[in-house]
Amino acid sequence: MRDVYIIGTGIHPWMGFSEKVFSDFAAVAVNGALKDAAIEWNRIQTIMAGIFIYGGNAGHLSGQYLESIFGETGVPVVNVYNACATGSAAIRMAYNSVAAGETDTALAFGADVSPKGFLTAKSDNAVQDRDVIRWKMTAMPNPVYWALECRKRMAKYDTTEQDLAQVKVLMSEYGSKNPDARFKKAYTLDEVLNSVYVCEPLRLFEICPVSTGAAALVVTADKELISKADKPVKINATTMGSSMYGDPTIRISAVSCPAVPEAPMLSESYSASRQAYERSGVGPEDVDVLELPDNSSWHYLVYLEVCGFCKEGEADKMLRDGETKIGGKLPVNPSGGFSSHGEALSAQAIWQVIECANQLRGRCGERQVKEPKVGMAQTYGLMGNSGTTIVSI
Repeated sequence: MRDVYIIGTGIHPWMGFSEKVFSDFAAVAVNGALKDAAIEWNRIQTIMAGIFIYGGNAGHLSGQYLESIFGETGVPVVNVYNACATGSAAIRMAYNSVAAGETDTALAFGADVSPKGFLTAKSDNAVQDRDVIRWKMTAMPNPVYWALECRKRMAKYDTTEQDLAQVKVLMSEYGSKNPDARFKKAYTLDEVLNSVYVCEPLRLFEICPVSTGAAALVVTADKELISKADKPVKINATTMGSSMYGDPTIRISAVSCPAVPEAPMLSESYSASRQAYERSGVGPEDVDVLELPDNSSWHYLVYLEVCGFCKEGEADKMLRDGETKIGGKLPVNPSGGFSSHGEALSAQAIWQVIECANQLRGRCGERQVKEPKVGMAQTYGLMGNSGTTIVSI
């Protein structure tokens, strides 16, 4: 397998719902990645595209749709969907294509114009979709099971409402300094604690919304392109994981939830992260900057534990001691996280990797982590999908 490097990144800033088509946002991100890589469109030899599931045929064939805008070149185009881990799958496929020598330079991109309100499957698939059935039978959108898990955590580990609010305070501080973030207001602890409950104990400001955004990156093993690139970033590992039977996590009905745990919590992410550590030779202790999926403040805490950065129940102490701040032992989500961006399904995992790469390249301005060498991005999605990418310079 060949070494693979990120040489170009591009983002369309995250925003609210838009009447524009997803490809408008994709074009901005892809143009940015090509410009950053200092290459023309015809140097791309493979395209791995995140499917925009709400976009009809164009969204399902997003790679071909992008090609129709930039110009068809006859290269392989693969469209992939892994729910909120779609971007992770696109990166992994681009990486594997280059590492295996099938191609020298590949593009991975995702663009999403998420519908308003809570994410759910399209209703015309209701007969086939247990997620839709769950909504109809229980009126239980995602924040409900997040809140149930959060309540369990509060009872077991003494997590407080102040801890949950402090996560948002940190994320909003970083988001206010990120030009690509959707939300740029820095909140105080009191402001967060005074926001309304969405599903107790999780408040409005402690849950990420859905958003519109796009992200793209160019990866290559071409030595000439690597030598000309502005601080190329090596991909040490990019992995995917799925749920294990016996996972005790409370979540959608499509994944079983046993009374007696027989597997790790959030086992898909446990699996993806451990695969990444093994393949890269990098451990949690080596990571200098970390991007986690903070769909809610509960996620921020539990993912530190699931991915092995501390033992169960110790993430709250890391937060309280300032270890997860920029300048702390392990800066977490210096981008502002999902909390400051919102979920744009097919794009978000790519944006997380771009944030890690840009931190390693020293491009992050006021929220720059001091001299990071190793970055890690972790995300997860519906039905037990998860992806981990580790990068280094």
